[in-house]
Amino acid sequence: MGSRPERLRLALAYPERTSVSDVEGETRSGLTEEAANDVVTLAKGGGIQITGQFVQRGLTFILTFVAVRVLVLGAFGLFRQISQVLSILSQLGLAGFNYAAVHFIARARSAHDPSGVRGAARAAVVGTAVASVLVFAALVIWANPLATVFEKGPHNEGDFAHLLRLGALYIPMFGLMQTLRYCTQAYKTMVSSVKVGNIIQPTAYVVVGIAALAAGFAVAGLVVSLVVSTAIGAAAGGWYYRKILTDEEKAAKPRPEPGRMLRFALPQLGASLLSIQSLGIGIIVLGIFSTNVQVAFFGVALALQGPGGLFLSGIVNIWAPVVSDLYEKGDLQRLDLMYKTITRWVGTFSFPLYAVLIVEPELFVRLFGGSKYAGTDAATVVAILAIGNVFYSGTGPTGYVLSMTGRPGINFVNSLIAVGIYVGAGAAVVSNHGAVGMAIVDASVTTAVNLVRVVEAKLLVGVQPFGRSFLKPVAATLAASVVLVGWRTVTGGGTALQLAGLVVAGAVYLFALRLFGVDDEERYVWERIKARAVNRGRR
Repeated sequence: MGSRPERLRLALAYPERTSVSDVEGETRSGLTEEAANDVVTLAKGGGIQITGQFVQRGLTFILTFVAVRVLVLGAFGLFRQISQVLSILSQLGLAGFNYAAVHFIARARSAHDPSGVRGAARAAVVGTAVASVLVFAALVIWANPLATVFEKGPHNEGDFAHLLRLGALYIPMFGLMQTLRYCTQAYKTMVSSVKVGNIIQPTAYVVVGIAALAAGFAVAGLVVSLVVSTAIGAAAGGWYYRKILTDEEKAAKPRPEPGRMLRFALPQLGASLLSIQSLGIGIIVLGIFSTNVQVAFFGVALALQGPGGLFLSGIVNIWAPVVSDLYEKGDLQRLDLMYKTITRWVGTFSFPLYAVLIVEPELFVRLFGGSKYAGTDAATVVAILAIGNVFYSGTGPTGYVLSMTGRPGINFVNSLIAVGIYVGAGAAVVSNHGAVGMAIVDASVTTAVNLVRVVEAKLLVGVQPFGRSFLKPVAATLAASVVLVGWRTVTGGGTALQLAGLVVAGAVYLFALRLFGVDDEERYVWERIKARAVNRGRR
């Protein structure tokens, strides 16, 4: 067998040939073999998803950048409303079956039940198909009454309804694509899901969308590009799902549990449908009670929040099956450790990005939106939303802890109360305060609901996201922010000087993290990376 250091080197260099248990239960970093395996699963799956998210958001950012500069303020605001309505209705069409697919497939695989795997996938796809087609039909029939909620004039109402009907097919296409993606995620791999949802679909969206804008089709062209790109994504999702099935699963007779899956899916539908962050309900509230220009300000501010949310959105999908697996095994100690690890990772990557938006919002609005957004309320909206997102990212993927341990109803109640407050408060303030008022409501509700979820997860599941090492990214961000504020005070304005200040603050942040030291989880990931690099160098 060789010495223990040699066995460790082999385990790190050849994980496909050697399990962590071959190194006598503990890695050089100090982690147990179980914790090390969990870290590898999360780091590998999260890394793949984050890469995909980076590609997707980068491509979407390019298209949004082009649209913001090509379209007038009102037209961009109109597109954001149409896309937001379609996004919300597509969640209704999903009916929560994407989350049910992950939970039930992961559970069946844990029990070595191929018939259960096939049955869960079939029930999820059929359930999504039925629900999304019904929502599609309802939108086509009632597009005009829905349009009157957003546009008061008869001419504008006709435009809004026409655009909704153009985009209606997006609902079933999105539902099918997402459910098939989540079926593959239950296998604790993000590769297929990332290829479909983060590379294939957004690439098609950007190519078709920019071509449509160049051809002069404006908002209608962007809406059609959503439909076309998502149909391509749905076809790719079907191909990748079929590819990931094992031979035993392909041969198994499906044994669906539609009743149990429906009971799991519907509360999760409510939580997803009422998610403030993912669905951009602020766009809807502003569209109803304010103007297209205010919607445009809010839309630009939301786009600039994207990089800060990259790591959390990238890690949660691999986190979901891990939660289900560990909870089913009753291993709350490992679940608690991974929860703290993920939250620390999210904070490390997200906090500095939100900090620069809080300190230098005008710079990013000017660079992104151009002169027509400079000096507007958009910068204030950017900073306020970033404050709320610090708490959204800083509390980690708490919602998934509740849902994937069999408590989706808790998430639904949280979301129902939060959105009721959100819509009510938003409607009361946006008429006089526009996008700024909506941003204050958004940040306040976001902060409150995520802190409540942390308490619920601790009381109901027994885990919470904050360890002592969480203070490291917090302290490093504060140090970098102080330097950035001081730099701006001393040097004054000017784009070049502001960009230089960001570089200096970034260096301070990295130095502070290094000064605080590396945790066992990060050390283990780094050991694997180095071992792989050394191994490749010897080949």
